[in-house]
Amino acid sequence: MPVNLPPSKPQPKPRPLTADQWERLARFEDTPDNAKSEAELLEELRLRTLTDAWNRYRIAGNIRALLPEGAEVRRGLITDVTDASPYKREYVGRIRDGIAANYRD
Repeated sequence: MPVNLPPSKPQPKPRPLTADQWERLARFEDTPDNAKSEAELLEELRLRTLTDAWNRYRIAGNIRALLPEGAEVRRGLITDVTDASPYKREYVGRIRDGIAANYRD
């Protein structure tokens, strides 16, 4: 049964990490947590949060590219997309329909 949900509030498009940020994150990966200072742990947390936001943006873009709204797609594609993504089938459908994971450029 279709549900008429309004689109989510558009979110700002996240930015990918810079080369310097990737380098710092790699250094944090190589250092055990008990050897990091509080400031280093906070910086790692900030970098991981930025990375997660960028990944969610890219996943939503890939879902919309694979499942364009209103277009016919091959049978079983939505199942394949759901299996490849971290989201449930319903949320994949909401992303496809522009109800969830809306980003403004």
